[in-house]
Amino acid sequence: MNKLKRVCCFLLAALALSSCAEMPESLKESETEATAPAVVTVPVTDESGNTVGTESVEFQPAERGDIEAIRAQLDYDLQKTYKNITVERARAGEGSVMPTYNVTVGRAEDFDIYAYAEYLYGDRYDVHDESLWTHKKVGDPYYDDVPVTTEPTMQPDGSILNQNCMTYALDAYRPTNNDDVNFHLITNTKGGTWGSPVGSSLPENTYYPDAFETAAQFDLDYDEIPADLSYKMYDGEEWNLREAVAFAESFFNNEIAPADPDSFTYRVKTVQVKSLPQDTYGYYFKIQFKDENGNFYDEDRRYLRDNAAIESGNEFLIDNYAACWCSEKELLTNFTKDYSYDLGDATDSGDSLLTLGAASDLLSEKLAQNANLSFTAELNYVLVCKKYPYYELWEYPEYYEDMAVSTCDLLLKPYWCFRKNLPLNSSDASNAETYFVDALTGEIIAMAYGRVERR
Repeated sequence: MNKLKRVCCFLLAALALSSCAEMPESLKESETEATAPAVVTVPVTDESGNTVGTESVEFQPAERGDIEAIRAQLDYDLQKTYKNITVERARAGEGSVMPTYNVTVGRAEDFDIYAYAEYLYGDRYDVHDESLWTHKKVGDPYYDDVPVTTEPTMQPDGSILNQNCMTYALDAYRPTNNDDVNFHLITNTKGGTWGSPVGSSLPENTYYPDAFETAAQFDLDYDEIPADLSYKMYDGEEWNLREAVAFAESFFNNEIAPADPDSFTYRVKTVQVKSLPQDTYGYYFKIQFKDENGNFYDEDRRYLRDNAAIESGNEFLIDNYAACWCSEKELLTNFTKDYSYDLGDATDSGDSLLTLGAASDLLSEKLAQNANLSFTAELNYVLVCKKYPYYELWEYPEYYEDMAVSTCDLLLKPYWCFRKNLPLNSSDASNAETYFVDALTGEIIAMAYGRVERR
């Protein structure tokens, strides 16, 4: 059975759209009702296991189960209707188990940074020329012209000097030194990497995809790219979009994945076709990855900082983003990836996760009756920092994400991630609404309109 579901809801929300401009008005108790069909259609098989027809049977939905049970119930749960939300499509992982893990963020010890650089620059430059490399160790200063400080420090003039101390090692290759600050390769021992084999000195600002409108978009978990679809790139070359997807995935799986301590497979999640000058286009690929159990890891760079949780020493979510941009055929314009994971012990069996229906019920109950929101829902792993202790330990506390991922206890937890569906180039893109439902506890974390709320 196809495990990536795309199902249209059959009823629209009953209430008319009304303003939802402030988070407190959208995330509050409501009196909503859910409806779902009492029967489902299932295949009928003969003694040899061949499908010979279908029949309608009564169905008793579960509120919890393992990921196989969640996946088996996905079609049913998608047919539930609510007064205030519509779940248009949903996805669960492809595996049989999805426990919570203790996890550390880090790069594989045997990762060959020179082989990595060779792929990007070896046809033009000597990647073994150490004069073109910068190597920083843990404890080195971020900035050489500023004193080393392990925490924010008061200066004689009353100003606060930020922490200036590496919590991870870093390797940077700059083929032309600093003639172009973006013509470089950076990789660090958190598994992070970013850079460009061409640099940002490109005509008409084509180094930056966000500067251009989106002409088309495909979410490859639900949308199929036509086999013959191609666009003329900025260099004038036609590039088949399916072939471009394969190019991006090959780069991540062959060049970046070796930095992962555990085994992960990288896939293009979303491709945006960007309109460039002179009737040309570029491809912006957002990358997701999955583990050996077949479970997906959330891909988004729009997480809002949960200041209340950080400052009070409670759990909070950290995003992990990967993407690449191609303005020319078969050439990376730039790329980025935040972290690699080393999975530790499982903290539970993963046998009692909320189903989509149960998670949708909880979300509908907490949203205002007139919210009228349309979502895509996905069961993904999300990186969780258990506690950021430095608001208790430092005299002048500040949040640094590198301190959180390098020194704090971390988890990978299953969350139902509900994202508001937006039209292309929507003016609301900067205010994208995401609601995370903890698949273990049912806690809702809402990120919208520049704020984070928990229910």
